[in-house]
Amino acid sequence: MLDTQTLLLLAALAGPHDSSAPLPSANDTVLASVIAPLVSPGQKVRVRTRFGVTQGTAGTVSPRGLEMRCAQGDGWSLPCGEPIAWSQIQRIDVSKRHPGHVAKIGAVFGALIGLAYVTGAASDASDEGTGPDAGQALFAGALGGITGLCVGGFVGRFIDRTVPSWKTVFERR
Repeated sequence: MLDTQTLLLLAALAGPHDSSAPLPSANDTVLASVIAPLVSPGQKVRVRTRFGVTQGTAGTVSPRGLEMRCAQGDGWSLPCGEPIAWSQIQRIDVSKRHPGHVAKIGAVFGALIGLAYVTGAASDASDEGTGPDAGQALFAGALGGITGLCVGGFVGRFIDRTVPSWKTVFERR
């Protein structure tokens, strides 16, 4: 026969880790199943709650809520604490842009504009008889294209780093 202390110990071990934490509802389970494909672990997220805004890296999405990750040394990340409960979350935004995407677009546009501008200027000058011949105009156009590529890539990278781009994946109404 089991004594009372053993029964209390077994009851404590069988219970939830934190008895003050509410159990997830059916609505929480549905929210987690809908949002889990939209928020992948390691993705930059911005979570708006009634207490403020939290920005960081997403961990797991579960019926208990959204877990944020904290970066550690050697490329590892650990949970920052308890998941943010679905009842507290008002809005979730995910980073929409891949790093370097705008820099590539800026480089292409810069190269095209530089190529067109310098080739046009060299062509106009050669038509008047004061400018370079066709070979020199092509070389000048290529040089203008390379310069435009570098400048456009730099401007695109600057825009990519300074202008955030977020996509809302969940908003409580």
